[in-house]
Amino acid sequence: MENVVEKKEDTNIFKSPSSLKRWALDLSDCCGSVIANKPYDMEKVQSLVDKFVHDYNVNLKPPKT
Repeated sequence: MENVVEKKEDTNIFKSPSSLKRWALDLSDCCGSVIANKPYDMEKVQSLVDKFVHDYNVNLKPPKT
């Protein structure tokens, strides 16, 4: 049996609580850390925020009838 994993980019982050949590953890990671002396990654932050906006807007569209 083949194990199929969806690509992060193709998965709507609002599909499940675990998808939203994974997105939030990714955002937290790319914001850097003062303790670990890790700088933020603004490109990744922008990408994740864009994904949030896109997926949110997709969820707002009324279902096709």
